[in-house]
Amino acid sequence: MNHGIETLEARRTRLAAGLKTEEHIRAVFAKVPRHLFLPDQVWPKVVGEPLDRRTDPEGWADHAYDDTPVITQVNEGSNRSVNVPTSSSSAPSVMAAMLEAAEVKTGHRVLEIGTGTGFNAALLCELVGAQGHVVTVEVDPAVIAWARRALEANGYAPTVLRADGHTGHPAAAPYDSVIATCAVVRVPRAWIEQTRAGGVIVLPWSPGVTLPGGMMARLVVDPRAGRAQGRFIGEADFMSLRRQRARRGAPPSPDAAADRTWRIPGDARDLLLGGAGPQLALMNPGTAMGFQTQPAQESGCVWLAATDSPSWVRLHSDGRVQQGGPDHLGERVLASHEFWQTQGSPALTEYGLTVDASGEHRVWLRDPSGPNWVQVPGTGGGLPEPA
Repeated sequence: MNHGIETLEARRTRLAAGLKTEEHIRAVFAKVPRHLFLPDQVWPKVVGEPLDRRTDPEGWADHAYDDTPVITQVNEGSNRSVNVPTSSSSAPSVMAAMLEAAEVKTGHRVLEIGTGTGFNAALLCELVGAQGHVVTVEVDPAVIAWARRALEANGYAPTVLRADGHTGHPAAAPYDSVIATCAVVRVPRAWIEQTRAGGVIVLPWSPGVTLPGGMMARLVVDPRAGRAQGRFIGEADFMSLRRQRARRGAPPSPDAAADRTWRIPGDARDLLLGGAGPQLALMNPGTAMGFQTQPAQESGCVWLAATDSPSWVRLHSDGRVQQGGPDHLGERVLASHEFWQTQGSPALTEYGLTVDASGEHRVWLRDPSGPNWVQVPGTGGGLPEPA
């Protein structure tokens, strides 16, 4: 998006003013220059050359101060024809929502999982002030080296550690809040144990491989019960914690014969693209999704595939549902969608998650005592247990 010739400071002021969040959070975005935490090369697209500040300073500056994620590393630093993002600076509006949900205050101790560029750590340092402390953990050596330099150059002094974020950092616990900037399939027990009673964990949660997108969870820690529990606060699409990177289901061959074909009213693809995608992901863990062109079909279809079996389904614009494999994946997705409709088509924010002392992940609708089910990635889906 081109905003004309603006100074970097004007871009920063405009971006901060447009964030729909609390005033003290807008203030730190207005104070901390995002561009000082970004490398000269960033990747606006998954295919193609990077955007380079040295050859296109205005385009680079526009990208730096748009409310979008900025991809700062692809393919873990190697060159490939298709760029798989492996590190980024999250969209400022998403960062602001996470900071607000974590209720970070002056004097707090905060653990950040996934340092990335260091920009979020700088925002956290501003929020906790001199009386607080920020610990930020990053597994990638090149990424953390960049973040350390950027933080030091801009006068910020959090504890920056190269480590596996899965284990947290017990030496500085307990924390008032834990903020993860990478998606997890299973909430690490260490994060719960290192958060004080009543403290908050804000994290992108991905139920297995997932259907469209992921979701942001805000969990409150109750150490007496050994659990963390709370609602989803919105959708979120983050790179995975490296040790929890999920297997990707393969699309069915375009000419794969279906075991069963039937037709439903309307566009069958709307089962996933019509507002229920994340909710269906909650009921169908371990299921991948993608788009596929079909012979003599301009619009293409949506495919789903299990990661632990050869089961698949194709959803077509003319209402056709094609299913293959032993797990009856198409029937399962339709049953999940029917349940969602009978419950009044609830929004994602009406669902929540409880992680108990045993590590069990239980998803619930509206209330922990309402319809609920145990989330086991890669084992297929199922309808919730009755309230």
